[in-house]
Amino acid sequence: MRKLRFMVLLLLPAAVQGADPYVEEVMTLQQAQDLIAGCEAYAEQHQLPAVSMAVYDASGNLKLFARQDGTTVATIDFAHIKARTAAITALSTNELASIEYADSTRPLGIPHVDALTIVQGGVPVHSVSGQHIGGFGISGAPAAHDEACGLAGVERMRAALE
Repeated sequence: MRKLRFMVLLLLPAAVQGADPYVEEVMTLQQAQDLIAGCEAYAEQHQLPAVSMAVYDASGNLKLFARQDGTTVATIDFAHIKARTAAITALSTNELASIEYADSTRPLGIPHVDALTIVQGGVPVHSVSGQHIGGFGISGAPAAHDEACGLAGVERMRAALE
């Protein structure tokens, strides 16, 4: 009963002002599967080598992982760290590299932080409404294609929701 009163007190200001309570969107399994499918379609269309693909939610937790036949073991770790970096920073790993080296005389040290990378191929994932819901990391193709593959996945996921 005490918890119920606490919840009512939290929601009361919103009800009085007529505002909707804050709702946080979360990545669904279907969205994660759409990310993977979009990347695989891009990889096939561009005849890329086999890739590993990792999807993380905005909290930095693994949602889905797929590894195409023929990938090397190193691509697994890279896909995970690229996805987690994009998930917890809400920035692409490419954007982080730009930030890191904006002043070449004074790099920030981002590559030295555990679980972050500036290797191209991690992209943030936003819902159709624009809310950050996770990160998608790809590894196995040339870096620019890893990123393009991720962006193709995001495009497919968002198209499925519209």
